[in-house]
Amino acid sequence: MLKCFSVLALACSLAVPAMAAVTPAPDIQVNPVGRHLVLNLPQARLFLYQDGKLARIFPVAVGKMLTQTPVGSFDITGIYRAPSWHVPKSIQEEMRRSGKEVQTVVPPGPNNPLGPVFVRFGESSLGLGFHGTNAPASVPGFRSHGCVRLRNDDALELAKTVSRGDAVTVAYQTIVLSEDEAGQLWLTAYRNRYKQEDPSLPYLAQTLLDWQRQHQQALFGQRVDDALKRRDGTPVCLSCKSAKAAISGGLNAMPWLSRLAPATPAAAPAAPAASQPQPQQEREPGPPSGQRARAGAARKAG
Repeated sequence: MLKCFSVLALACSLAVPAMAAVTPAPDIQVNPVGRHLVLNLPQARLFLYQDGKLARIFPVAVGKMLTQTPVGSFDITGIYRAPSWHVPKSIQEEMRRSGKEVQTVVPPGPNNPLGPVFVRFGESSLGLGFHGTNAPASVPGFRSHGCVRLRNDDALELAKTVSRGDAVTVAYQTIVLSEDEAGQLWLTAYRNRYKQEDPSLPYLAQTLLDWQRQHQQALFGQRVDDALKRRDGTPVCLSCKSAKAAISGGLNAMPWLSRLAPATPAAAPAAPAASQPQPQQEREPGPPSGQRARAGAARKAG
């Protein structure tokens, strides 16, 4: 029988596990048509879906504890190449306190923290986006001021793939349940980086008990406790006879959290703009405003 699960203290270390050979996807209801980006913050991974099928996984750096990346449903609202970075006042103050030269605008180039491209999601007032970086060693991790950093090659690939209006879901799932191609059940636990109330833990025990009854197969409760204690991002097989069993084929996300509430309708794509959108000064790090196409338009207007 499945043992009762102890409520374990959540580790606060910020170390990120190495990319596993098979990365489990979070339990998100993905749009069956079109592109859908899913970011699971505890994993520091961005999942790109095309017509409901997983096409690519990107390692990312997300907001640190004091400047958390918000969860929610968004759309892609702009793509800006060779951006300038208008430094928010809060970051200017950080520069001042640390004794660094205070910069107000960082032009395009190798020293620009936004890298070669900025893909905005959500309303411009939120200042959120996927972008490159001048510090590739910071990816993956929990180091940004709220935006989502990718390595420059990945950011360029993402910008070439997505379009305005594509769906973006930012989730916070510290526990991921998956089934491999042999039907074995796997649990992957991640650290609670933001020290939030864990939204999945209250439903875990009942979900595993239901799986036992449905499959008439006992699970190893001690492995659950061990995985929740370590929270190192390593998939653990709960149903395999051997704790060292290998994953058979790939891992498919098991619907459990997505069944607890009705699906949230995807936001309607943004209406086509009559002219190039004008990025505004945003909170950290803020969308770019030195975008080449807009500059060219300004020269024509002048």
